[in-house]
Amino acid sequence: MDQTKIGGFISERRRANGWTQNQLAEMLGITNKAVSKWETGRSMPDLSLFPQLCNLLGITLNELFAGECIPEENLREKTDEVLLEVITNWLGHNQWDEAVPPAAENALEVCGVSKVYGSGDAPTQAVKNVSFQIPRGSFTGIMGASGCGKTTLLHLIATIDKPTGGTVRISGRDVTALSESEAARFRREHLGFVFQEYNLLDTLTIYENIALALTVKETPKDTIRKTVLDVSEKLGISSVLDQFPYEVSGGQRQRCACARALAADPDILLADEPTGALDSQAARQLLDTFSMLSREYGVTILMVTHDVLSASCCDRIFFMQDGEIRTSMSRNQENRQAFFAGILEKMAWMEEENRDVR
Repeated sequence: MDQTKIGGFISERRRANGWTQNQLAEMLGITNKAVSKWETGRSMPDLSLFPQLCNLLGITLNELFAGECIPEENLREKTDEVLLEVITNWLGHNQWDEAVPPAAENALEVCGVSKVYGSGDAPTQAVKNVSFQIPRGSFTGIMGASGCGKTTLLHLIATIDKPTGGTVRISGRDVTALSESEAARFRREHLGFVFQEYNLLDTLTIYENIALALTVKETPKDTIRKTVLDVSEKLGISSVLDQFPYEVSGGQRQRCACARALAADPDILLADEPTGALDSQAARQLLDTFSMLSREYGVTILMVTHDVLSASCCDRIFFMQDGEIRTSMSRNQENRQAFFAGILEKMAWMEEENRDVR
């Protein structure tokens, strides 16, 4: 694989779209220095960026690794084994010796986290001194209107962005102290992501999409197969493993994305508006799946949402407004209907408080 050729291809596609390195970096939520390193062949994009990068550049993953456009009739020529071997060879055998932290009671600890964009006379404080903890095996939601800072907070937790102040600890480890390369590896090995847009690779089958997360961790093939079959059965997608993402429903694609995130056994599953692109039935099925995973398998889930129905499935909700956590509430022994009503009451209270301040 020619890393310099790939970098040149990224540069060519970026220019064809009329973007500067800064503009592409902003769309991907990274620094322009990272884009510059890709385009000069000094580094490669992080695995978590592949789907978004390919989508922005209008290319397939196969074409990205080939460093050139491939005629449509030849796209299927590369088997999953060849494609995954390319990814594994690129990642290499990382000799970074990671100290294993002692088991922590909380899967996540956020302490005094803030994020300020810009400087000078008009800085924007997107997140303001946020602190909370999430116990292992819980299903927690962060709820708020668009622009309240909840997605920015999720990016800070996910090591996609760095806070201006404060610390984030995942399973006892301070992830705010990680370098860019350390953070990339931490995401691959300890975090699972479920996005509204699925971020699946259309040139891979459902099975291959799920297996991808395990292959980059150099998991043995027999273990990969067993894990993929097990997690697919839990999520009810065993019957579509041989199909491609564009051949299945939106709900099945989202459950595939969930299976891919779970296959690597992450410390925490991060979900950003996961029901946003689903119809009501598919959304309900996904939320029921999240509840089952937390209740029966001890999966720790943190979900960002603006939807009351989605929030009512959580064990606990943090309400965010203007970059701050205003209040929270726990479900305890309440049924879902009572919790739903309680969330509405809490939102009404927040709105009234906001009017009084104005």
